[in-house]
Amino acid sequence: MENKRLGIISGFSAYLLWGMLGVFWELLSVVPAMDTLAYRIVWSLVTISVVLTFQKSWKEVWHVIIELIQNHKLGLIILSAFLISINWFLYIDMVTHEQATEASLSYYIMPLMNVVVAVIFLHEKLSRSKIVALILVIIGVIILTIQTGSLPLNTLLMAAAFCFYGLIKKQVPLPATISLTLETLFVAPIALVYLFLSPHVMIQNGPKITILLIMSGILTVIPLLLFAVANKNTDFITLSFIQYLNPTIQLLMAIFVLHEAFNWHKVIVFAFIWTGILVFVIGSLNSYHKLKKTVS
Repeated sequence: MENKRLGIISGFSAYLLWGMLGVFWELLSVVPAMDTLAYRIVWSLVTISVVLTFQKSWKEVWHVIIELIQNHKLGLIILSAFLISINWFLYIDMVTHEQATEASLSYYIMPLMNVVVAVIFLHEKLSRSKIVALILVIIGVIILTIQTGSLPLNTLLMAAAFCFYGLIKKQVPLPATISLTLETLFVAPIALVYLFLSPHVMIQNGPKITILLIMSGILTVIPLLLFAVANKNTDFITLSFIQYLNPTIQLLMAIFVLHEAFNWHKVIVFAFIWTGILVFVIGSLNSYHKLKKTVS
């Protein structure tokens, strides 16, 4: 019971922090999004290196790298590093360009996009509830496309990048700290070269922005470590519910803190998405209970 309570608290804390990160990135809007991404990668690597040094886990990292090379899976981890970088960049770019509402929509769509990926790549079957949920989400995206006059590519690409990132994580499961270490390790050289060539200098916007850029690494690592604890001590169905805390907080922050418009056009789009999610969650719950009875 104590472990489950720890898992739930950790899960809530992780998704709460992820949900509030939009406001943090908006504070860095004076810094170009690509530069913010590069600083985030570099300082995340520094932060996770400190954690690994404290845990005395560097030997384990080296063993994992050797094992990945031997199993011909190192390329998948490198690909996952680029996918999460794309997700990070798009999120930072959207939030700093007054599109935090659309960014939150991406994280609402993501679980259902996972279903599509599972059907295509893992040959899983679609239940009736999942089909209905997907249709409702597609309708919502079509309405948004009609309203804006263009397909919401950034929203869909951000969800897709994280979705395929998650698919790789299923194929090559690694502890959260080691996973982040490898992912940042592989893209850090590119980030450093970019920062060296970029006209932007970390200290040029004053001490406040400099401190925030350094903190970006810490704020990337902390929720990930909390999620690792939650994932270890909480059942899948509970985490599936808690995950919607992230986009919900993102949306609330976008409306009430960043003061983005949430007119009736957006309400209609979100209504379809939310209804789709409700159908999806109810269907998942029913499947979970049926499976539990079968096992019992």
